[in-house]
Amino acid sequence: MADFDKTIVIDPNSQSQDKEVCPVCGMVLQEDPSQRGYLRCMACNFRKKQTIVLTPGSIVGNKYKLLNYLNSGGCGDLFLCCPLDDMSQRYVLKVMKAHDSASQSRFHREAVILSSIRNPRIAAVLDHWSADTESYIIMEYIKGKNLKEVYDFYSIDEATALQLIQEVALALQYIWENFAIIHRDIKPENIMLNDDLQVKLLDFGLSKQVGSSTMTDVTSERTGLGTPGYMSPEQFLNSRDVDFRADIYSLGATLFFLLTGYKPINGTTNREVYEDTLKNSPPPALLLELKCSSECIDLIQFMMQAKVEDRPSSYGVLLERIARLLNRS
Repeated sequence: MADFDKTIVIDPNSQSQDKEVCPVCGMVLQEDPSQRGYLRCMACNFRKKQTIVLTPGSIVGNKYKLLNYLNSGGCGDLFLCCPLDDMSQRYVLKVMKAHDSASQSRFHREAVILSSIRNPRIAAVLDHWSADTESYIIMEYIKGKNLKEVYDFYSIDEATALQLIQEVALALQYIWENFAIIHRDIKPENIMLNDDLQVKLLDFGLSKQVGSSTMTDVTSERTGLGTPGYMSPEQFLNSRDVDFRADIYSLGATLFFLLTGYKPINGTTNREVYEDTLKNSPPPALLLELKCSSECIDLIQFMMQAKVEDRPSSYGVLLERIARLLNRS
């Protein structure tokens, strides 16, 4: 099974997913040989300053000191930091690592969306700003492990897995019913369990707010967003028009992982993963028979139906099914 853990953007209009592109003509930017520290488009001569390199000890925004690098998320690099006016505090700084207009819009949208949300199951954004070519988000620091790490370190039984999924479903229900937000990148790595055993949902870099006049979706038509192996079939083809049931599919795939240690989907390329997603949605019961009860298998299959209309019609329906299973445990 391919180890697809990274968020991807499958955009037929983009020439590069890993390098900065020219906002004028779309060509990949190169280092400017005539001026150090700048990038240049060799086709139209557009120039821009290179991304600032952040290292431990750097002062950002005249307010925060970087302590160490943490990891890289779907849309940005993460650093542990502290505010200069209270160096005992710990926050996470997220800096955008791509500078095309779509990435900038997604990053800004993540900051604005999360700034308006205060929920104990969702990582809080405390500050955000842009300076020159850089954009930054300051988030609460969550001391703990993501669910992939939890699986690697601990044995997870059916009841524990269901309790974790229940908490995430409650977070997703909150953002959908109160803000019409779809996450679009639900996977174990984007769900934290802190040291107090509280679930925290994070990384809203691919999120979408439905029907907002001020937060339009920057995703192009026919663009796929998400993480292969957790993405619903419709996300591969057109992530712009998905609804909350795409998150329910990904949550079902996350439950599958918590019970088995594997993604429910095989493949070594994005195309193969997409074809296997269509073939194994829902995943065959035999993949789960030794891992959980038949009722839990039914739940996963319900969540991971290939057709959107065959999945739970609301988070209320999903949570009721989970509660019934937990009451049996």
